[in-house]
Order: sequence, then structure tokens, then C-alpha cells
Amino acid sequence: MFTDNDTSRLISESKGVDERTHHQDGNESETKERLETSGNDIPGGEDRSIYPSATDKPIVAAIDFGTTYSGYAYTFRSEYEKSAGAREIFSNRWSPSTGSLLSAKAPTTALFDSEMNFHSFGYEAEEKYADLIQEKQQRDWHCFRRFKMKLHNKLKMERNFAIEDEDGRDFPAKKVFAASIKYLKDKLTDTLNKQNPMEDDNAIHWVLTIPAIWSESAKQFMREAALEASIPSDCLTLALEPEAASLFCKSLPHGTLRDSKDQLVLGAFQPGSRYMIVDMGGGTVDTTVHEVAEDGRLVEVRQASGGPWGGTSVDDTFYEFVANRFGREFVEQFKRTKASDWMALLMEFETKKRQLKYKSENKIGIKIPPRLIAESNIPVEKLTSYDKLRVENEDFKQFFHPSTEDIIGHVRSVLGEVEGVNAILLVGGYSQSDYVASLMKLAFPDERIVIPLQAEVAVMHGAVLFGFEPRSVSVRVCRHTYGISCRKVFIEGVHPVEFRKVVDGTARCLNIFSPIVTRGERVLLSNTRENKFSSSHQNEARRFKQIGFPIYASTSTSPTYTTEESCTRLGQIVAYPPENGWPSVVNYRVETYFGRTEFQVKVINDVNGSEFNSSFDFLA
Repeated sequence: MFTDNDTSRLISESKGVDERTHHQDGNESETKERLETSGNDIPGGEDRSIYPSATDKPIVAAIDFGTTYSGYAYTFRSEYEKSAGAREIFSNRWSPSTGSLLSAKAPTTALFDSEMNFHSFGYEAEEKYADLIQEKQQRDWHCFRRFKMKLHNKLKMERNFAIEDEDGRDFPAKKVFAASIKYLKDKLTDTLNKQNPMEDDNAIHWVLTIPAIWSESAKQFMREAALEASIPSDCLTLALEPEAASLFCKSLPHGTLRDSKDQLVLGAFQPGSRYMIVDMGGGTVDTTVHEVAEDGRLVEVRQASGGPWGGTSVDDTFYEFVANRFGREFVEQFKRTKASDWMALLMEFETKKRQLKYKSENKIGIKIPPRLIAESNIPVEKLTSYDKLRVENEDFKQFFHPSTEDIIGHVRSVLGEVEGVNAILLVGGYSQSDYVASLMKLAFPDERIVIPLQAEVAVMHGAVLFGFEPRSVSVRVCRHTYGISCRKVFIEGVHPVEFRKVVDGTARCLNIFSPIVTRGERVLLSNTRENKFSSSHQNEARRFKQIGFPIYASTSTSPTYTTEESCTRLGQIVAYPPENGWPSVVNYRVETYFGRTEFQVKVINDVNGSEFNSSFDFLA
């Protein structure tokens, strides 16, 4: 909202207005779609010149930054141009220094030294921190785990917010994210240079994966963190995780996928077919429903949704189990002082968790570190042998139930809203649990449940393809109603008295929500929305002031005022004055793009069509 201290006084334009924003006095801002869609919003015939361009770089590399595990994948243009069956996407294999475990990703653990300098990431960070604890030197270091979840469910964020390390001390969040991204970036470029030294450091186009349910503020935060990690903004694309997974599944050779009834999945990606993607990661579970358009591109049928129901929730319930058995205070102290033993216990649990079968009935023995047994004085009858904790089979399965009940309930709700879903594709590391997959199959016996063979890397590999095919998703559904705060002529008896303010001799109503797009609305990749405004700069002191457009998001489909409970101020669009300052009156239009993975904006001189220098900022 604009006040005396704001950078501009917005006066709404009194031209023809869209029905959704029309008000009695006709002075509301005008909202238009620059590109009309067909009746069913299926793409075809649009002006593709305004689409995001595919990269012309010879290499695309994707960083899959997960809550519990992270990794990277890449391929060359020459590989991408091969048929799907012959194409190869490359990724690293990670392992701890002890043991033979090989995985496509490393733990999302970052370690900083006492001078707040980055030290290590992944298994190296885990092992170094365990050694520091063993030597009682950890207090001078900063270890971070699962910090990606700090961005979950944050509609509004501060640019310089802090996160806590393992000892509860505040640390700049962006520094942790940027250092972790840079580690993965440098690891990848080192790999490429060992194979064939790159003459051009800008030969790579980077793709960074993010949950589809994240806010615009969280997306901007990740882009800025990537910039700090030395990834140029024009060489970076953000890919929504379920969309990347969808693209991966769609690219698999014909006859590769089999459903829960062991039947080949044929025609799932033919024009007109619909399928649901359930991306089951470590922290969050994202769902979206895609329809295949006539031109082969993907159309989002329902807005992405989900929650914090990933695999880490199983670890949380296991922790509660251990705390109840050994005593919470003792376990907390053991975690701090015997980190290597605690890590060994968690790795043992991870192995048992992955091995659990739905039809399993045997009691489960979890190997306990000797020091945990010795220091806790646990009764012998609670152990299957001298070093294993006995867990009843049903008790072990209960570790999964809080998350699986939420996932099943959510998927059932989505299916109740969307008709014609031909298959449900489960991807992500959590989907590879036989127990979780079996529960899904039992919950939806009439649906075709499909789990691709490489479900764990579906997002990572799909993100590489997305780097070459940024136009592959042509229609997205808005998760919120977005709008601009403005003023309009005050109408007695209609507008709240407390919003009345006299501006240049005219009574205006403050805090009007001027919508750009509506929650649940389907927006084409090529859609541009326009809002037209005017601002006055009669006073010489205002000629060089920036013009600000406050942006709000609402969970309501039709908010009237930006002060309503459903509304949250995200940030603002800023237009910078020309070199010679603003003219006395400026007529301009704000063009916004909501059909892409990120919010994009332009501010245009509505008189001569020239573009003002502008930017948006969703971080406080």
C-alpha cells in the first residue's frame, strides 16, 4: 500500500476493466491477458517467441538439492539429441569412507569451521563432525542438517534470516545454502574437467530443483544463493521437482514402465491422457496432475500441493521410540557426545527401513552401538542378542504410519477433485520403500500405481532434460491469488472509513487488492497479465523517487483489501526513474508472467511502449 513515505502515489486508470476487477467508480486498475487461450486451455498456436528460451550451451547440469540427500547429474547436447533409449545422463556415486554403501546422492550436511568458513559437505562433513565430537572440539564448529526444510511453508521470507546449527547457534542461512550449492557445482565441474578440460567456464547451463509447493520468496532465495555460489543468473533455471520427475518418466523408452499389476503402462503419455506425479522425497511430498497436450507438452491440471510427509518423518518417529526406550535426556546427551555412534545407529536404521517388506512378520533387530548399551544400562530382556534392540514387526511398521496416512489422505483428496487420472507415478527416494509402495497400492486398488526403476533419481535426471526443454510444461495452475496494492476514489458507505486518505485534494481508499491472477487459475507459459496505473510527480522532490508496487498473495480467490487475513505482502516491484527524472504524470503498465517456474515482471511506459528499468524483490 502507498502512504506518504512510499515511493509513489498510485492512481488507478479509468479505462475499460476486466470484470473481475471492475468497481462502481470505474477507477480500478485494468487487468488483461495479453494472450487469449483456447476454450480448454490446451496450448497450440501461441507466439512462442516470448517463451523462455532453451539453452544453446553444450552441457546441462542439474543440482538436486534435497532435504536429506543431494546430488548432481549432467549430460551433453550430443547425448540429449539421441533417442530416449540411447541417451545417457551421468551422475556421481557417493559413499562414506567406511563401508561399501554407494548411493546416487550424499547427505545434505554442511560443516563450517570456527572462523565460519566452509569445510565440507556430505559424508565427509558427517565423518569430520563425528570425529570433532569424539575429540570434544565440536563447539568451535558449525554443522547443519536438513536445513532445506527451513524454506518450507514460508510465504514471506527475510533475505538475511538465520538458521540454527546442531548446537542451536544462529548462522546466516544463505551462507549455508550457497556454500552447499557451490560444493556440488565445483564437484561437477572438476569431474568434467578431469574427463575433458573445458575451455569455456560458461559452457554449462545449470538447473536447480525446488519443491513445487514453495513460495516465490523461497524461489528467489535459492536463486540468490546460487548466484553467491558463482552460478550466473542467466545460466540458471529453476525446475519444479514433480515437473522434472514427470519429464523423466515421459522420456523413458516405450514399454519401460510397469504398473502395480505388473502390466505394461502403454499410452500413459499419449495426448489427452492424465496422470498424477507423487514426488516422495526426504522432507516433502509434492503432488501434481499433468495432462498431455496434442503437441506433446504437459499441462498442469491442478495446482501443485503437498506437505512435510517425506522419509525424514519416519526417522522422527524412530527417534521418539529410542527416546522412550533409553530416556530422552540420555539420548540427547548421547547424540551430542557420541556422534559417530549415533550416526552408526541411524545408518543401521536406514538399512532396516529400506529392507522392510509389507508381508514381513518377523521381529526386527536393530544393531545398537556398544557404548549406547553400556552407558544406558538397558535391561537385557529388551535386546534380541547382546547388541541388538528388538522391535516388534508391527511397531516398526508404525514408524511409517504418520506420513503414509497423510500422503494417502492427500492423494485421495486430489483424486476426488480431478477426473480421468490414468496412472499414479511414485518417484523420489521414499517411494522405493516396499512397505510405502505396498500401502499405496492397497489404498488405491483401482488405480495404476507405477514406480519407475530409477525412482530415486527421477527428479535429478528429469531436471537435466528440463534444462534442454524449458517449454515442456505449457500450462500451470496458480497456487495463490496474486495482486498489487493500489488506491481508488473513496466511495462513502462502500469503503471502510479507516482506509480513507486525501491525496492531492481527492479522497482515496487505501489497501485495494488489484488482482493479477486468481488461485486455481490456469496460466499458459506465454500468458502476460497487465495492470495499468498512473503516478503523479508534480513535486520536484518526487521526480527521482523510485516507484514501488507492493505485491500480495492471498489464499482467497477474491480478496477486496490487502489487509484481509488471507493476504500476505510478499514484497514489491520497483521501477527506477529515467536519467532525467520522471515527467509530471507517468502512465505505465505492469506486465507479469505467472506461467513460468518463477515470477517475472516488466514495467512499460504506456505512452511510447518503452521499458522502464525495474526489478522485483520478494525478500524482506
